[in-house]
Amino acid sequence: MPSFRFSDSIDAFHARASEARSLDDFGEDDYREALAVLCRSLDDDANLSPLGEIGLQTMIVDALEARLLCEEGWRRYPEAAETQIERPLVIIGLPRTGTTALHHLMAQDPDVQAMDHWLMRTPKPRPPRAEWEADLDYQAAAARVDLMFARSPDMRAIHEIEAFLPDECWNVFSQNFLHSSYEANADVRGYAEWWAHADLRPVYARHARNAQLIGSTTPEKRWIFKDATHLFGPEALFETYPDAMIVQTHRDPVPMIASVCSLCWSSRNAMNEGTDRATFGESTLALWERSINSMMEARKNRDPAQFYDLPFERFVTDPIGAIRDIYAYFGLPYTDEAEAAIHRFRKANPKGKHGAHHYTLAEYGLDETEVRERFQRYTDAYGDVGARPA
Repeated sequence: MPSFRFSDSIDAFHARASEARSLDDFGEDDYREALAVLCRSLDDDANLSPLGEIGLQTMIVDALEARLLCEEGWRRYPEAAETQIERPLVIIGLPRTGTTALHHLMAQDPDVQAMDHWLMRTPKPRPPRAEWEADLDYQAAAARVDLMFARSPDMRAIHEIEAFLPDECWNVFSQNFLHSSYEANADVRGYAEWWAHADLRPVYARHARNAQLIGSTTPEKRWIFKDATHLFGPEALFETYPDAMIVQTHRDPVPMIASVCSLCWSSRNAMNEGTDRATFGESTLALWERSINSMMEARKNRDPAQFYDLPFERFVTDPIGAIRDIYAYFGLPYTDEAEAAIHRFRKANPKGKHGAHHYTLAEYGLDETEVRERFQRYTDAYGDVGARPA
């Protein structure tokens, strides 16, 4: 039994964050129940390695620091409240369906802004790009990314993360301790059962609060957000961003599940002891089955014109054409400057830049028949837009 108990350390986590930032305003207390449930599950369910124990402590303190910085940002820059977020583009898709690559490419449009990795960890009004490397928060974020890949070297070939690149919204959701990534890092089954029924409206309210602060220096630019976690809270998403333009990516669930298992295992294996791959595979399958069913239910009550469905194969074979189609579908201007920037990024970041990614279902105790049965409702609904074998 580990001597450290997360549940007994919640006050200490707050104290560490306050000391690190010399701040003490954490904002609304709507995050405390989730933090308590998470800590209890880490104590009762997880079997963290020493590295994992330190890693989860750091994740918690980092999230609390981000809350402090967001609240301080709003205190210092009250004009952030005037920042409007209208018709944001939101990339929603199951993991490993091309969402990261699409996000990175679309964010190259000079008329678009995204959640930069380092600013999600340390929210503030976005400084000019030329000033980032000299910013201590940027330097710390870059060092954390390097440490993460040193800990899990296989991950760089699987999922691209850099301090300067756009990243997933779960980094902001962490400020409320409600997102799916905790399940990738540890066995937190008690927390998982609880958050499946949690109210996500405060999560999205804080998401908007961060976006308003970060984007207050460029209010004229359209926002683009991306995260598979949006699949779990579509009603809260639409309550916060009712005019969101949704780009939903689709892929055959068999290679998708195998790939996401491989991605998450690269973190889980480094941070836990005695983890059973088959148990992990089953929990991962159940998690993403729940997510896609949640989004399918939400789409029943929305205007179909709010959604653009993008087949994985379409994006892989012609990414520029796919992006042009997205812009045309939503009536957005697609400029020569945007296309040139996208081409430059593609040239500098070719597929497989950090190595190949290999994975199979069998490694995680799963088989194709089971996955197809569990996702049959999804493939029946979206088979014509890309949920086919890759």
